[in-house]
Amino acid sequence: MVAPTQHDEVRKVYVTCRLGKSELNRLFDLAPEGIPLASVLISTQRDSTRYRAATLAELVDHVRNSNASGNLNAWDNLTLDAADNSGDRRIGISIDTERVEVQVSGRDATWVHGQAARLELFLKGAGGRLKREQEARKRAKELLRATLLSLPATAAVISATEIATPDDIKQPQVPLQANVAPYIAMAIMLSLYWLGWKIINRANRALLMPTVEVPHGSWWSRASSADKIALGSLGIATLSLVVAAATLGKDLMK
Repeated sequence: MVAPTQHDEVRKVYVTCRLGKSELNRLFDLAPEGIPLASVLISTQRDSTRYRAATLAELVDHVRNSNASGNLNAWDNLTLDAADNSGDRRIGISIDTERVEVQVSGRDATWVHGQAARLELFLKGAGGRLKREQEARKRAKELLRATLLSLPATAAVISATEIATPDDIKQPQVPLQANVAPYIAMAIMLSLYWLGWKIINRANRALLMPTVEVPHGSWWSRASSADKIALGSLGIATLSLVVAAATLGKDLMK
């Protein structure tokens, strides 16, 4: 008869983690603390081959000296597995270009919850967020999409009303442009906002770069030159739209 056992287990998924060579080395030093080094295994899969080593530096060298295809500095997955022989402590970290999954388990409850908390602090310091925190952003995107989709229908209704209403029951004449212009301006503003959000989001996206350092600093300092130019152009376009709307409104009020 198998004796009953009890394990504590913590599993969390993080997104937008920016992990370069230094961050990964510190992460892989922190995660298996309390577990013998001989029980730590770091691996990655390229094509149909999995490469394994005891440390990240050894794994990078192993991949570089292999006959793997493609850019050997471009990685899309990395895994750490470590467990002691007694089963008191076990940890697994799975990283790809979008998220980091951490799973800590074992009979040593203090170690399990302590390591999970320490890893959470580390990954949040590397720009990560718990995956559930993405739900608010997802809802905002859905609301923006619904608003954009509703604008053409609203403009169509206004145009149809203007055309179909008999002249003898129309209210005092208001130019059609005055009715439609605010919706066009709103659609353009929302489109500009969406493009700006996409550019900023790209600067804050998750990174997995085991062979080089990731850029640090504000999102502006990490953005590429092309993205900075695009954001500047968006700013000018937004200002031009505001000026054009003000000019149109002034002309319509004459």
